[in-house]
Amino acid sequence: MNRPAQTTRFATDAKTSSQQVVYATGNTTTTAASQQVYLARVEEEWNKRLDGEIEQLAASFREIIKVSGFTEFVRAPGADYDRQIEKDKYRNSLDGYVAELTAANIAKNCEALLTLTHELKTAFLLNDTETLMQYSQRRKKESTARKEKIKRKVLELNDELAEAIWEIESVLGGGKGESLGEVM
Repeated sequence: MNRPAQTTRFATDAKTSSQQVVYATGNTTTTAASQQVYLARVEEEWNKRLDGEIEQLAASFREIIKVSGFTEFVRAPGADYDRQIEKDKYRNSLDGYVAELTAANIAKNCEALLTLTHELKTAFLLNDTETLMQYSQRRKKESTARKEKIKRKVLELNDELAEAIWEIESVLGGGKGESLGEVM
């Protein structure tokens, strides 16, 4: 199936045609222009997901840095400055708990990013028909070469076998022209 030319940032190396191609998907038909809109929308969705995950990672790291200390700054009532006070044990354990939750959130965001990269790789592989055809042709050439090599080897072994049978027949038959099957 030919695909329309790609003009957006979401480009593919799949073969394209310059003509207006109509795809039939169920009850809806899509033209090349709506295909471009679809690809732009998919790209925008993936960009939004990526931006959201990165923002959550940055916020989680900021939170861990914020709670990772034994002192905190508190504004004194009626004063224009912050004063540094030492945290008590309860506040330290609470901040440790918050740091653990935030670390779990970071792990979840990293898994989401890995899932996103997997989806992108899968989409690339599924749309990369040229590479798949190259792999298929290379495997076909390799199997043809292997088949030819095996045929040559079989013919060589067949010739050696025929020569060995002729030698055995000539020894056992005493040169009378009898075949090996007649002697036995």
